[in-house]
Amino acid sequence: MSEQFTGGQLVVKVMEEFGAKVVFGVPGGQTLYVTDPIQDVPGMRFVHTRHENGAATAADGWGRLPGEPGICLATTGPGATNLITGLGGALRDSSPVIALVFQNRLADAGRGDAQESDHELLFGSICKKYIPVRDISVLPWAMREAYRTAKTGHPGPVVVDLYRDVIENQKAPYVPADPAGYCVRPDSVASDEAIEAAARVIRASKKPMLWIGNGVKLSHAADEVTRLSKQLCAPIVCTYNAMCAVDESFENFLGARSRHGTQVTQACIEEADCVILVGSSLTAISTNRWSIAPKNVVQFDILPEQIGRQYPVAAGVVGDAKASLQKLLAALEGFAGTPEFRDEMFSRKAAWKEALLSGPIADTERTPVPPIALQRELEKSLRENTVFCVDAGNPGAWTHYTTFPKGTAYMKPVNYGNMGFALGAALGCKEASPDREVVALIGDGSLGMTLGELESIAREKLAVTVLLVNDSAFGNIKQEELFKMGEGRYIGVEFPDYDYLSVAKAFGFDGCIVTKASQIPAAMEAARKSGGPYMIEVKLDGSFTVWPEAL
Repeated sequence: MSEQFTGGQLVVKVMEEFGAKVVFGVPGGQTLYVTDPIQDVPGMRFVHTRHENGAATAADGWGRLPGEPGICLATTGPGATNLITGLGGALRDSSPVIALVFQNRLADAGRGDAQESDHELLFGSICKKYIPVRDISVLPWAMREAYRTAKTGHPGPVVVDLYRDVIENQKAPYVPADPAGYCVRPDSVASDEAIEAAARVIRASKKPMLWIGNGVKLSHAADEVTRLSKQLCAPIVCTYNAMCAVDESFENFLGARSRHGTQVTQACIEEADCVILVGSSLTAISTNRWSIAPKNVVQFDILPEQIGRQYPVAAGVVGDAKASLQKLLAALEGFAGTPEFRDEMFSRKAAWKEALLSGPIADTERTPVPPIALQRELEKSLRENTVFCVDAGNPGAWTHYTTFPKGTAYMKPVNYGNMGFALGAALGCKEASPDREVVALIGDGSLGMTLGELESIAREKLAVTVLLVNDSAFGNIKQEELFKMGEGRYIGVEFPDYDYLSVAKAFGFDGCIVTKASQIPAAMEAARKSGGPYMIEVKLDGSFTVWPEAL
């Protein structure tokens, strides 16, 4: 008779099968039959966080970095609900995650057992797929289905709901399977007709531009984007999710268009006579709630339902971005654009940048630190191939002014805007890529929600640099209150000046306080030399506002 395994052991067997290395989570009574056998798998670890949101955002960070699903788990009820916010961020920013949640026994379902909740209702709108497992016979299929669904199409989080009977009491043999047999990502190649329609619109244009989104990252299409840009003399504008998708020193890269800026990138989108949109779902954040007005949109997306969803298109191309752009380049062979529109945009960018880097907002000796001065010095301090995890709110709102070095992996909770992202994401990224420098940029508002994850990072002995931008406020909302309600009408947005560095040191961090932006390069070097977790607390001047619109 073949060897029999509990459901919990089978969960771990299938995770080992598809190459899982780390599972993030907070254990509970219902999870023990899964967390225990993890100890017996060489190369697989359970990393416990201080809160389930930290586990979800760690899995999100892992998923965004190597592209393999990050895995997190939580017990039933309150543990499961604590995952929801982090999973929402993974869903809206297309990050592959597998979340294992646990139920009580089937016989007690609906009777009001301890911590009972309806997970299907809770997770239904916040994940790509919800898979309940009520019998061990479907458990291996459910785990493989979660892996396949998380990775294919638009990646996203999948929830596997495991009943206690299945993982504790039921047994079945393990039949190995090759992930290549159940997670097939075939080339999604656009039709010749769609490519030719796109090429006709582009050939007829005099002022084309490229507007790129997260799909360029997901399909590794940077080379095709830059080749097309060169051929057409077309400036490139990216969304927040596509920051660092192409080398930002590339000659035709104009910059990011975000909710709070910039004027030049918006002008480029609106003044172009052909917008080649690649791998962007055109969310409210990217388009100022769809107030931007592009013309003659040629849209590339892997999902047909995205084509024309937010703006009418002159041509729509369904397929993988990389493969589709390769076909487009072949169709446009011999066609060359003219540089006048591109040159005009970069002339405006030069003037914009000169204005941006003048005045108090960019003064690197000013105390407390102005936001552009911070980005100016941070730009000097970052190294190639750094992983840069940015939280929601003002710390991230100013980052599109920074030119990041080659190979930077930039990630931010863009479309869900979930505060408390950066620490967990940095934890997940450092576990996924221990040889890369990882920096978490976080405001004091988000830090207050996730302080416990400082302990998780320190306990794991991870050399993560936490760049705390501290204005003693929910700064973005405080600025919005000023803009909409007037001076002195603040409520619920201000904090005392807490000593966060001492808290970090109590958890095992080293660190320093920065009061002038010019001190940041030395602080970053000190962080590197420390060889461990390090906090740089930047005293930020919150009077410089992103409302109604930054530069």
